[in-house]
Formats: sequence, C-alpha cells, structure tokens
Amino acid sequence: MTEITASLIIQIVSFLVFFLVLRQVFFVPVMRTMERREERITALLEESEEYREQSVELQQRCAERLREAREEASELVARAEREARTRYEEIVANARREGDELLAEAKEEIERERAQALDSFQREAADIAAAVASQVLNRELDQEEIEVLKEELEQAMR
Repeated sequence: MTEITASLIIQIVSFLVFFLVLRQVFFVPVMRTMERREERITALLEESEEYREQSVELQQRCAERLREAREEASELVARAEREARTRYEEIVANARREGDELLAEAKEEIERERAQALDSFQREAADIAAAVASQVLNRELDQEEIEVLKEELEQAMR
C-alpha cells in the first residue's frame, strides 16, 4: 500500500503552509469583501424599499390633492353657474320692469294724444256746427249762441 515517506510528509506540510498563507492572503480578504458587498446590497434593498414606500405615499397624496382640486373646480363651476343664473334673472327682471314702464309711458302718451285729438275734434266740430247752423238759419250767430251750441255739442259727445 502506500508508504508514508518523508517526501509525503513534506508535501502535506507544504500543502498546509500553502493553504494557511493562501487563506490569509486570499480567502479572508475575499470573504470580507463579499460580506461588505452583501451588507451594501442589503442596505440598498432596504433604501429601495423605503423609496418605494415614499413613492406610494406621494402617489396617494397626489391623488388626494387632485381629487380635492377637482372638487374645488366643480364647486367653482357650480357657484359661477348659480351667479350667472342669478344675474340673468336680474337682467330679465330689469328688462321686464323697464319694458313695463315704457309701455305705461306709451299708453299715457297715447291717452294724452287721444284726449288732445278728441278735444281738437270737438272744437272743430263745434266750429263746423256753428257754421252749418248759421248757413241753415241764414244769419250770423253771435258769440254767445256759438258758445251755447259748442256746450250742447260737447255734452252730446260725452
């Protein structure tokens, strides 16, 4: 079988020394680097999770502000519509009132003109009646007779 010889022992001791040196020079620093890297990755993942949570929170706040802005805009539009409707009703009421006033003034003016025309007609009718009466009677009527005739004619027209 195998014999344990000095060269085998030297090779085993050399291998162990080489392994210990290699371990101190290579494996320990590599392991430390890997541990630090793992810690950084873990820290970055935790930070990333915090940013994600903040992002979700910001999205919720933005959505809430947007909803509030929409509600406020709707409220402003509704208020503007109410004010416009009120203003419209005021304008229409003013226009109707002014129209009614103009109509009343026009009626009064028509009534005055009608009264003047009727008065003028009565005077002319009285003058014509006096002229016709003087022609029928074949004589000139005096002022007193003309006045009496005019009064009778005015009473008859009323």
